[in-house]
Amino acid sequence: MKAYFGSNGNNKTIIETPDWLKKQIVERFGEYFDPCPINPQFDGLTISWPRNQVCYVNPPYKRGHIAKWVRKCHSEAVSGSLVVLLIPSYTDTAYFHDYIYEKNGVEIEFFRGRIQFKGYTSSSASFPSMLVIFNRRCE
Repeated sequence: MKAYFGSNGNNKTIIETPDWLKKQIVERFGEYFDPCPINPQFDGLTISWPRNQVCYVNPPYKRGHIAKWVRKCHSEAVSGSLVVLLIPSYTDTAYFHDYIYEKNGVEIEFFRGRIQFKGYTSSSASFPSMLVIFNRRCE
């Protein structure tokens, strides 16, 4: 089964990272591998991610898909990858409590205000966002 990567049609499930944030991530962590690019040639949920390069993940925001990517990010970090994940800051979800909140080797950075994602010119997101950093000491 092919992974779902969203669409930029009426559903707007591909939420593309704004350029200013990509720049900040590169400045802070270096060039990154993107396991869920806009036009994928692979399924980032089924491949191994690099251990020698940061992995930046901005997954499809369709219901049920964020949890799959959070689990994959955690798994790859346990295997030795440094992973930076951009997701809505839904702190009431099972994945937040199971893989992120108060976990060893995981840092959370909340954004003040709401991000205006690339391709959305009229307004900012309808949800708050956070960066989750799974470091190589993740358990």
